[in-house]
Amino acid sequence: MARVDLGLAPFRVLAALLAAATLLGTPQPSAAAGNELALTPDQVKQLDIKLTDVRVATKSLVATLPATIIPPLNTRIAITAPFAGTVVAVKVLPGQTVHQGEPLVVLASRDVMEAMVRLRQAEAELQAAEAIARRQRELFQKNLVSTSKVAEADAQVEKIRALVSESRRLLAIGDIKLNADGGYSLTAPKDGRVVEIKAAPGAALQAMDAALVVDTSRELWLQAQLPGNMVGAVAVGDRIELPNGDAGKVISVGIALDPLTRSTTLLAQIPASPEHISGQSTSITIVKVPAQQQFEIDADAISFIGGKAHVFVETKGGFTPTPVVVKGRTATVATVEGDLQQGQRLAISGLAQLEKMMSGE
Repeated sequence: MARVDLGLAPFRVLAALLAAATLLGTPQPSAAAGNELALTPDQVKQLDIKLTDVRVATKSLVATLPATIIPPLNTRIAITAPFAGTVVAVKVLPGQTVHQGEPLVVLASRDVMEAMVRLRQAEAELQAAEAIARRQRELFQKNLVSTSKVAEADAQVEKIRALVSESRRLLAIGDIKLNADGGYSLTAPKDGRVVEIKAAPGAALQAMDAALVVDTSRELWLQAQLPGNMVGAVAVGDRIELPNGDAGKVISVGIALDPLTRSTTLLAQIPASPEHISGQSTSITIVKVPAQQQFEIDADAISFIGGKAHVFVETKGGFTPTPVVVKGRTATVATVEGDLQQGQRLAISGLAQLEKMMSGE
């Protein structure tokens, strides 16, 4: 019997039928009208896609910057020794609260003793000069001396009085307290807290050396570097927020850029808190009143497709990629503008798989 060669055509038809049956049995994701990515609930579960809500923005995030807590200008005071001497005793500790006029450091000083001696000598000479001047005026009234003698005596009084005044001012520098043994004590100029003690008992201090540092205000500032391209977006008075929920305001924005960092200095004021310590590193988020049609979303919902920000909005049949404009963001939250509505649901996981589906992979 002759053999009939049917060729490969029947097998190809069979393979095509089997492939069609497979596709019908397992729905595959496809780009539907309006760029919708069609996904069944089972496929959403398999891709482990989690969702978040679109919220109307209550604030517009401008930027998040690293910052350092610093004391306000002119509230941290270095208390200096106006006379050279040796530290006899330190009466306070770092962090201790002090009150105006309270003795802080006691010094023994030959310089202050010599200044006190000069003051006493000048005071004695002033008394003698004043007596001579009175005598010259009495003699003048009796026509026994000329006016030049009276003028000369008065000039000598004024000269010595100036020396006395200068000696007293010298001994009053820094509101020091003179001790009976000839030494002196440095006192607190205002109420405050001791930040640092630079002198120890037995140490020698030269004139105008700092003995300790005191903060006279509990107010704190924050210092951050603002990138040059954001200078116009931030203004004095803008609100700033810290990670712990505390808030403050911008009090200064520099007008010159550092040639190396291409940034300028931003200063903000924050309330006193036990959680905040001068020198501590933190971060600040600058916020403004939001414009209309701005929304707040989780930062994880943003995907960059073709270099542009998108979010995947949940629909009845899957997800629709929607372009947005990011106005500001932190590590967790972003403020965006776009064709969104409050209450819509966005994908915050499985974004890489959704992007592949868009490209047909």
